[in-house]
Amino acid sequence: MDTVPRSSPYPQDIQPIFDAIDDAPLLAQLDDYRWTGRKGYNPQSMWRAILVKYLLRLRYVRDLIAQLKASRPLRRLCGFREAVPSESSFSRFLRRLEQHNDLVEQALNAAANSVGDVLAELKADGLLPDKAPDPGRAVAIDSTDIPAYGNPRRKVLADPDARWGYRTPKSGIKDAGPELFYGYKLHAVCDAYYGTPLAWDLLPANVGDSPQLPPLADQLTANFPDLSPRYFLADRGYDALTNYQYLDRRRILAVIHIRNTDKDGPYSTKGRPSCLGQQEMEYVRTDKGKGHLFRCPEGGCHLKDQSPWLGQRCPSEHYEDWKGDRLRKVGRLPRAGRLWRRMYRRRPIVERMFSSLKRSRTLAEHSCLDIRRMRLHVSLSLLTYTGSMLARLLAGDYQGMLDMAVRRPSDTWARAA
Repeated sequence: MDTVPRSSPYPQDIQPIFDAIDDAPLLAQLDDYRWTGRKGYNPQSMWRAILVKYLLRLRYVRDLIAQLKASRPLRRLCGFREAVPSESSFSRFLRRLEQHNDLVEQALNAAANSVGDVLAELKADGLLPDKAPDPGRAVAIDSTDIPAYGNPRRKVLADPDARWGYRTPKSGIKDAGPELFYGYKLHAVCDAYYGTPLAWDLLPANVGDSPQLPPLADQLTANFPDLSPRYFLADRGYDALTNYQYLDRRRILAVIHIRNTDKDGPYSTKGRPSCLGQQEMEYVRTDKGKGHLFRCPEGGCHLKDQSPWLGQRCPSEHYEDWKGDRLRKVGRLPRAGRLWRRMYRRRPIVERMFSSLKRSRTLAEHSCLDIRRMRLHVSLSLLTYTGSMLARLLAGDYQGMLDMAVRRPSDTWARAA
């Protein structure tokens, strides 16, 4: 469904994104500045040009200026006439945006909240697939690396806030060890079905992943008090008993991959206890007040049905509760059950979100030299990403919103201007 005619003199995919983003509080703050000399460019035009920089995947401001000079439709879309701001003008505007990054994040949260509202309306009207869950029912957490722009081997660091850390190697070699890099990590929580970013934080690369789960979950609640996640999905990097206990106190079911730290223990990584004959038992069901029922596999072990007076006898059934460390190893939601496995298969959506942000919103391509500018960069990357989701959803492109396969703008815009 097209919201703008193809004969329109400006790129048809950008104006709906401008319309979808609620940036009124930010623009009101930017308009409130007093001019001491010659009045500069309209703050709304400068703001839209910055958004265009991310929507067109332009790494440097000079690339944005070149695009604006080459394309009259693009200038009109932003609100410029013929004159285009200089690089120093954009630098001053970005410094001003840094001071109001909280309002940029407010616009991001408003866009994510609007995505949830529209999805809820469509679900109530029966316009979504039957399998589509309520927004926010399951969320996934992960982190991704963002290399620093400055050279880390200089005596005076260009980016003093970045640190050395480890990331998953991109070589594709199986069992390759972690790869060292210099920069930051973006920790984020997104909807595990729709992929909407819901909470995030930017930290130096040497900060671990696991301790970030509770504060991001608290931020999720603060940003969206109406959301009530039922499942919290994470990989083994978040496998810590404190995270399970935190989620359990909030009545959220943890779906976290476990690390194999207890190789000789009575529980497998699939959450199955071993019987007296050292055979993995099979999950049967969960009984209220008793726990999870496990049963010896068909055929049993060498101790099954053995007479008591001849030694140990392996029982055919056994209940496991989720108290203490068993909350991690067995789980309140049984790790050995089908529901746990079905929910965990949705966890990679947060990795796909990171990949899309890097591919289409320049998340890993920047020229920032401190964490304050980096936070603004991440905010703008996430805002344009979420604004695109909302614009597609409002245009009736539900599948496009799910896929978020963002197309690169056509190079013919400048030639056709």
